[in-house]
Amino acid sequence: MLSLLKEQRHIQAILTSMVDAVFVVDAQARITLANKAAEHLFLVKEGALEGKRLDEINRDQEVSGMICQVLTSGKEVFTETTIRPSTQIFRVHVVPIKNQDDQVEAAVAVFHDVTEARNFDQMRSGFVANVSHELRTPLTSIKGFVETLLDGAMENSDTCRRFLSIIETETNRLTRLIDDLLSLSSIESKERHIQLRPVCLVRSMRGIMNIMGPQISDKELHVEFIYPQNLPRIHADEDLLGQVLINLLDNAIKYTPPKGKIIIRCRRRDSRLIITFTDTGVGIPRDSIPRVFERFYRVDKARSRHHGGTGLGLAIVKHIVESHGGEVFVDSEIGKGSTFGASFLTV
Repeated sequence: MLSLLKEQRHIQAILTSMVDAVFVVDAQARITLANKAAEHLFLVKEGALEGKRLDEINRDQEVSGMICQVLTSGKEVFTETTIRPSTQIFRVHVVPIKNQDDQVEAAVAVFHDVTEARNFDQMRSGFVANVSHELRTPLTSIKGFVETLLDGAMENSDTCRRFLSIIETETNRLTRLIDDLLSLSSIESKERHIQLRPVCLVRSMRGIMNIMGPQISDKELHVEFIYPQNLPRIHADEDLLGQVLINLLDNAIKYTPPKGKIIIRCRRRDSRLIITFTDTGVGIPRDSIPRVFERFYRVDKARSRHHGGTGLGLAIVKHIVESHGGEVFVDSEIGKGSTFGASFLTV
């Protein structure tokens, strides 16, 4: 008797420590044993599952049907389903318990949360589809123009030059896309070792403004850089910081109309420095704002491709800033422009 009680306590301890929801039913499909995870899953108080059939607690008939099937057939079954009212996805595995005469006398149901795995699979499939689409578009264009040239268009020097110019543009776009993919991959996988050291954000921003000078001049943009004196340095990898600043300024330049205005502000807030880029562009619809830092998300796909965007720039910004312990943010109003910003920890 003592040995049986000890064994039951061991079983209860094991079930309690399990992350997966588990319960045992008898031959009449009544729950005889359940762990805390199962009680949390079905939103009941401690001990409320025992003595009841699952269909008395939860209206979803799928798992109840699985239990009855196992008790009747003696064969294990499994499925993936959502257990209402939860929105999580569970892999449900029901296994028979047989006596010495090979008769089913009970069954065990295990609920393993696979929500993250399925969301990752969906995200990966979407990413592959987006990459394939982004690669196919310029490749199709290049292939078409090459075929046209081979079919005789090379004989006309003006047409040949125009087609080769388009091919060069599409090739450069492919190069930018592949470079951005490699950059994003190295940041996400942490292959790129971040070398933090004190960096002057103002000096870095001025250097980037010099680099982007020709693009600013081409559109006759008015760019202001406003910052207080004696700002502290930030903890940053200078190369990665430059990538962030280039992407944010480039984004503002692309979507600001000619002779428009861009204001870059840098200010201190507690232990952080915040840099913002405010443009006088067309703005972003309210429903698109939460998604602008997603990979390949474009508010206006045609306009973004026209400007040579890969759809990865803001995603790279987000990953770099977050890898530095900072945050990214955006605010925008249609017809009035947008403000993109990032925060960094000070030294």
